[in-house]
Amino acid sequence: MAQRLREVKPLDEILDDIGDVLGNQAPPAAECEDLDQRLRAGLIRLTRIALAAGDEDPEVAALLQHADRLMAEEAPADYQLTIGSLRRMASTANELLERLTETGSIKEVA
Repeated sequence: MAQRLREVKPLDEILDDIGDVLGNQAPPAAECEDLDQRLRAGLIRLTRIALAAGDEDPEVAALLQHADRLMAEEAPADYQLTIGSLRRMASTANELLERLTETGSIKEVA
């Protein structure tokens, strides 16, 4: 149980990853693979929160479906395509985080 708790990605780290991708500068190519993995982990975490909370909001459901489609895609090899993929995942994670906050499934994140 303690190991599983250590593996849980804190919500503020998800916000940091979103900011790293959606900020004014695109992340360096050397960081893209790590960001891809972290964003996927963040989307999985948010999905689990929505499911555990029993959130039945239609917007949440649509965002969960979109997140599933994004996570099913393989990371592109091309840098520009990778940036686009990262931005789509970060944007979806951001929207999902905001909507889960609005529906009360999670408390507001700093």
